[in-house]
Amino acid sequence: MRVKFIKFLVSVGALVYVSTELLSAFNILTPFFLYLFWLVMLGVGLYLFWRNRSHVILGERAFGQLSVSEYIMLIFCSVLIVLPLLFLAIYAPPNNVDSNNYHLTRVVYWLQNHNVNHFPTIHVQQLYHNVMSEYLLLHVLALSGHDYFVNVVQWGAMLGTVASVGAIAKQLGLKPGVQVLVSILQLTLPIGILEASTTQNDYVAVFFFTCFMYFGIKLLQEFRWEDVWWMSVCLALGGFTKYPVFFYAFPYCLWIGIQVLRKKGFKTAVSTFGIALTTLLLVFGPFFSRNYALFGSILSPKIGSSLFVENIAVEKYCFTCTLSNVAKNIGLHLGLPSAGYNAKIDAVMAKFHALIGEDINNPQLSLDNYRTQFVIQEDMSGNLLLLITIYIAGVWLLFQKKQGVFKGILVCAVVGFVIFCSSAKFQFWSSRTHMPVFAQGTLLVGLLLANWPARGRILVGYFFVLTAIPYIVDNFNKPLFPIRYASKYWLGYIPRHLCVPVGANENQYREALGSYYNFAKPEPCYPLKQDLPYAQRQQIVTKLNALDYYKLESEHIFKYERAHYFFICDHDYPNTYYDFKELAKRIEPSSKGVGMLLEQSVGFYRYWSILRPQMSEDWQMRYIVFEKDYLALPNARQIFAYDYVLSDNEKFVDRYLPKTQIEAIYRTGSLVLVKLKKPSVQLYNY
Repeated sequence: MRVKFIKFLVSVGALVYVSTELLSAFNILTPFFLYLFWLVMLGVGLYLFWRNRSHVILGERAFGQLSVSEYIMLIFCSVLIVLPLLFLAIYAPPNNVDSNNYHLTRVVYWLQNHNVNHFPTIHVQQLYHNVMSEYLLLHVLALSGHDYFVNVVQWGAMLGTVASVGAIAKQLGLKPGVQVLVSILQLTLPIGILEASTTQNDYVAVFFFTCFMYFGIKLLQEFRWEDVWWMSVCLALGGFTKYPVFFYAFPYCLWIGIQVLRKKGFKTAVSTFGIALTTLLLVFGPFFSRNYALFGSILSPKIGSSLFVENIAVEKYCFTCTLSNVAKNIGLHLGLPSAGYNAKIDAVMAKFHALIGEDINNPQLSLDNYRTQFVIQEDMSGNLLLLITIYIAGVWLLFQKKQGVFKGILVCAVVGFVIFCSSAKFQFWSSRTHMPVFAQGTLLVGLLLANWPARGRILVGYFFVLTAIPYIVDNFNKPLFPIRYASKYWLGYIPRHLCVPVGANENQYREALGSYYNFAKPEPCYPLKQDLPYAQRQQIVTKLNALDYYKLESEHIFKYERAHYFFICDHDYPNTYYDFKELAKRIEPSSKGVGMLLEQSVGFYRYWSILRPQMSEDWQMRYIVFEKDYLALPNARQIFAYDYVLSDNEKFVDRYLPKTQIEAIYRTGSLVLVKLKKPSVQLYNY
């Protein structure tokens, strides 16, 4: 049942890729043709199902081997984790910062252009960041007509990953009860829970990676050409979702390649390599060609070019460089809701770097300055409990006889993590890209706990389920209940660095908290002078609350309308929402389009999503100012008529829009809406 499920999901992913690239090539990537494609695929699927109906097994045999207690635990997981996450994925808007900046904004452009070719933008990451997850989002958005289901893509990837690690556990000979526990460990991964209701791409990448693992491990045990094809497709789609998949897959590729060469000979090994390489080239070929045509590079804009904006790859390679980034990446998972504890971890990290002679914040190795922190947020939460459990299981495994495949998984997990740390600069967001390591680690924990009595395993499962609950109900972007302030008060959890909110009176903060925070030493926020006892920390929490520092901690997704929470990550929330809501009333339903002149933000998906339901079918939203490098793109020559311009900087309006074309200007605190006398098709470049 699980293998059928993951094969179904991988097949859907492959069909999404093929249909997207094929329709894009003919500039007919529209809802109509996507509907037509999936109607045909539905017909084919129903025919295949009918023809093979006698082989469809719903897994009674596997489930029949579970005890009543294990059944109950599965129901417990469904009620406390799976269903609430599905509710969040549907009810809450896709309000992750990256979702607005590039994941969904580029999907809007593809639908408007009827192709996935590059387009003029002010955020070049919309073009060259990997796109497989967004292809899935494109289909969901086009077929449903709204964004209620776009978050469900990652939720589905979570279920697929849970199924695939369970299938791997079965392939490795673990008993059904242990397979359930392995799946529960994956399901309760904190950063995974937070990601499962977003339009980020990390869980999609992990799903394809674990499927690659499953078919690869099958090849190690018994060579079958069918598994070679499945493995190759999963690897290609995983890398097409996120490049770090290749870092984690590389040691497996070596392992599998060596074993195929040793057992099946040179010809079979070369054929296997050829299938994998061909699949990669077929998947990446169109994307790389688009990148090369614009950037002169298949990956991203060249360093020093006018479109270059970021260098994520490390700029220095050495043994101590790797040690530094390995330590800092592990540190992302060590935080607890205790400022004193986190400060001690920082001190240990500083001493370690002094010992190896590396600057902890060397810009050649890091994009962010290191600090230990505890957050429940979709981009950067740690996974301390599972990390400790995996470490114990890994050390235990080293002293076990045999267990060659499990030891191989341990080696591949470690080597893949080291490759990642040696290749990519340290970022606070990297805990998301460590998810493949934890997926592999669940298997090691499963082997360790396979020797435990069933009751002990069940208790471990319940423990991890219960520790996962805060990440479900207390997600900053999608809070189910307003418990954030209360939890901080009970824990006495205060900020180690106090950042005065935008628009707040800093003098009031100085007067109330000057004895605790060093306002003479901004970093850029003000550091805590020293560790404080629990009672004083609670007093600080109370004082901060009196200053409205925790005003967002009372939020929950039932408090306001859905559109309100598109803006929850803004520094000036909720003012930005009310500003846009006021201006949106000025835009008439007969509008042809809204041109975007943005400086403070780079994505416009949330504006598009709120306005789209009230507009005509051919209404569009696009950037009207961009760099001249984009003028050579065919999509830059598409005619875009707009009769309104939305900007977050009125100086841009003065600079680019002729006053003779302006009928009216409407201003709010953060936004400016310009109504033109007649529709314009003028685009501006610099």
